[in-house]
Amino acid sequence: MTSPKEDTVEDLELLERLRKGDRAAFEAIYGRYHARLYTLALRYLKNRADAEDALQQLFVKLWTAREALFITRNLAGYLYGMLKHQVLNQIRNNVNALQHNYRIVQKHPPYDDDLYTWAERHHRSELLQQAIATLPPQQKTVATMRCEGYTNQEIAARLNLSIHTVNTHYRECLKRLKELLAGAAKLLITLLILFR
Repeated sequence: MTSPKEDTVEDLELLERLRKGDRAAFEAIYGRYHARLYTLALRYLKNRADAEDALQQLFVKLWTAREALFITRNLAGYLYGMLKHQVLNQIRNNVNALQHNYRIVQKHPPYDDDLYTWAERHHRSELLQQAIATLPPQQKTVATMRCEGYTNQEIAARLNLSIHTVNTHYRECLKRLKELLAGAAKLLITLLILFR
């Protein structure tokens, strides 16, 4: 294990090489400090993705500003200082984003139940029309007329059928539609639970 003084001397050599654009020196600095800096960033930000972003920003800044770096003693302290500023900026940006989103939510009306209800009804109507289209011709006609608001007696009169025949067709089409829509209803209920 090397002493802190040897680390400092090696860091200063790496810094000198980094200033000259030596990628191997940059990779050595990254390898030496990444894990420690990540642990510290994670402790403050409490989120792996945010900690990784903070470190990425830190090392991008280190590389892009390499020629202007003026560190004479302690690379570790300099990197920790950079991380502190990066973390503080990230926390400030997150707070600003939350405040902005809060203001947006306050300006807009809450969840639009009318739109949701319309979409749900429209979806059910489409499923019903698709199911009706699969029925035998007489049952399809009876089901369509019932959806349009006709009673069984009115359907019998218009189609010149007995009321008993219309009632039978209607019972059969309801039975068939329940079978066809059972799977769709389960799917719709699942979606409603998931997205509500």
